[in-house]
Amino acid sequence: MEYNKIEKEAIASVLYNLAHADFREHEMENAVYKSCLKELDLPDNGFVPIPKDELQSRTFEILRHLPKEKKHDFSLMMTKISRSDGEFGILERKFVTEILDMCNIPFVSR
Repeated sequence: MEYNKIEKEAIASVLYNLAHADFREHEMENAVYKSCLKELDLPDNGFVPIPKDELQSRTFEILRHLPKEKKHDFSLMMTKISRSDGEFGILERKFVTEILDMCNIPFVSR
């Protein structure tokens, strides 16, 4: 899937914040996050994600206007990160649900 620079940065920022939603560093989540960055064609070093408290104002509108196929792909990335450590915790669920609801993105589990 091809994304423009703004879409890449919005998606990668949300994914970064999702990987850190439970305030723990998980090796598998980090590995899946890095594979998503590779899929987005973003370097895993040097990328500065948008802070969580700025996501709504800086990314939600971008994500809301993604085409259906890109929303599907993004939702699948969130699912992969959420499940990568074997636990889809309360804080992760809350974060994912907020993104899905606020940005009109369908839940994709596979």
